[in-house]
Amino acid sequence: MSEIIEVVTASAVAGAGEAEVAPAAHVAAADLVRLTQGLYFIFWGLLVIVVVSVQAVVLLWMRAFAETFFLGGGVLATVVGSWRLHQARLADLPDTAASGRWRKRVSRLRALALLLAYFAVLFYLWRRLPGNLYLQLNAAAFVAACIAYLTMLNRTVTTLAALVGRQQMALEARLFTAANIVLLLLPFVVALGYIVLRAVTQESSLLDEFRKLLERVSLLGAIVVLLPVSLTLALVWAAKDTLVQELVSRGGRSAREPATP
Repeated sequence: MSEIIEVVTASAVAGAGEAEVAPAAHVAAADLVRLTQGLYFIFWGLLVIVVVSVQAVVLLWMRAFAETFFLGGGVLATVVGSWRLHQARLADLPDTAASGRWRKRVSRLRALALLLAYFAVLFYLWRRLPGNLYLQLNAAAFVAACIAYLTMLNRTVTTLAALVGRQQMALEARLFTAANIVLLLLPFVVALGYIVLRAVTQESSLLDEFRKLLERVSLLGAIVVLLPVSLTLALVWAAKDTLVQELVSRGGRSAREPATP
């Protein structure tokens, strides 16, 4: 992971010996600030959402202190962060293919953040009425929206890394996207199908079958499921550090340049 947070400052040498401008140099300083702020908000927002949501599911019949405040704050931070990423004008970069992918993915990321905010309200209501079937389905939709957001976030960072010339970061983001699908999405679909099937065949409620399944999940299984979340958060923080160091590097170069008379 140490290679990810190195600054993109070296220039590639052209065939005739002339230096080419590094891809990160095409990104305006204002856009670097927007990207840094967006990733910072998303990191802390997702961290709070995951912690509060896991606690809410495990301690289903208990009311955690300031649960509403933290869940709402985490969702709001995620929405603000996605909006800041959407404001970055990376669609004007020379690499039209990558810039086109950036425009599509960041738009989808913002849409998923808004969807996450919508289902978060219903998730909170489900905590108050856990036996309500309609709210149970919406709570499952909230989890699905979280997984979809994490997956799209990895794909967005993949495109961002390509635009700023960080191929190692782009590769890691692709691997983390696959981890989200294999370790989060597929187990969620299987678990949801199992709960529904058991509820129908045993003529019990979805909540009862969910609690039985939760009791069977080992600590190792929980760690494996949460591993993609930690990898995504580490990737987001590393990308944020890369952008911050690029800004610092530019400030240092500007300070060393002679003032124009």
